[in-house]
Amino acid sequence: MPLTTRRDLLAAGAALATGGVFAQPAFPNRPVRLIVPNPPGGPTDIIGRLLAENMRSTLGQMVVVENRAGASGLIGTAAVAHAAPDGYTVLLTSRSNHTMAPLVQASTQVDPPRDLVPVGLALRAVGMFVTNSQSKLRSLEDFIAFARANPGKLNYGSSGIGVLNHVSVEQFKAMASIDMMHIPYKGTAPIIVGLMGNEVQFAALDFASAQGGMKAGTVVPLVQTGTKRLPSLTEVPTLAEAGFRNFDPSFWVGLAVPRNTPEHALVRLNAALNEALAQTRLKAYAQANGWELAGGAPKVLADVIGADLLELPPLLKRLDLKTR
Repeated sequence: MPLTTRRDLLAAGAALATGGVFAQPAFPNRPVRLIVPNPPGGPTDIIGRLLAENMRSTLGQMVVVENRAGASGLIGTAAVAHAAPDGYTVLLTSRSNHTMAPLVQASTQVDPPRDLVPVGLALRAVGMFVTNSQSKLRSLEDFIAFARANPGKLNYGSSGIGVLNHVSVEQFKAMASIDMMHIPYKGTAPIIVGLMGNEVQFAALDFASAQGGMKAGTVVPLVQTGTKRLPSLTEVPTLAEAGFRNFDPSFWVGLAVPRNTPEHALVRLNAALNEALAQTRLKAYAQANGWELAGGAPKVLADVIGADLLELPPLLKRLDLKTR
């Protein structure tokens, strides 16, 4: 036998005996931490816990949820960005902490698009553009026509300056060529009160927050922000159907890990996420609360983040909110 062939066989035998020189270590072989950068009990936290529960069966290891709230999600985000890039620390990330907060807040602790890599897009929250029953307007087309004919006479409410439902309505105003006055509230519940009292005539709300008012008839949905109509709101058109095809103000949630995480860990986590999204309990929660299931390859989330980073900076600068 030629010497080179004998050496090759010996090397191959040694590799087999040791489990393969180039074989990747089993992943995961211990519990995985899922950092939720929000307080316990909210919708994002519930989603994180459902994902953790469902991913456990696929990964064969515990997925332990750890809430690290503060600084609009940047404290938990920084904790993951600075963790070992081994796949064992995962971030439940969202539009708020991944793209908006880093642009609005002057922080050098973390730059999510630079410091993290996407695992996958999990869900999108279907939002609603709503008015109140006193406005007598029942379609987005009618609302826009009225607003154009009465510039500055309508008010819209948000949960605060610089938050998603402030920025998204400002985007909508620019695209629709209308003028409305902004009234910031401290949270979503006061917006509902403002709508009912006719202090504001327009708001962007998540489906769960708007649901009670819609059932009571005090909140009137004009359009929904999802890619398709919710089964419970088949009579309300989507933004695309209303003529706004390149406008997506939806709140999204996904998973991300520290940059330089090994590819085999990324692949395994992405597969576990996609399998988790197919589980009955999570699907039932999404349907009841106005979330669209997403999934797919990491590139799906990367593209969503990329679109945010193109669209948000000029808008935030115009609103005098951009700090970096």
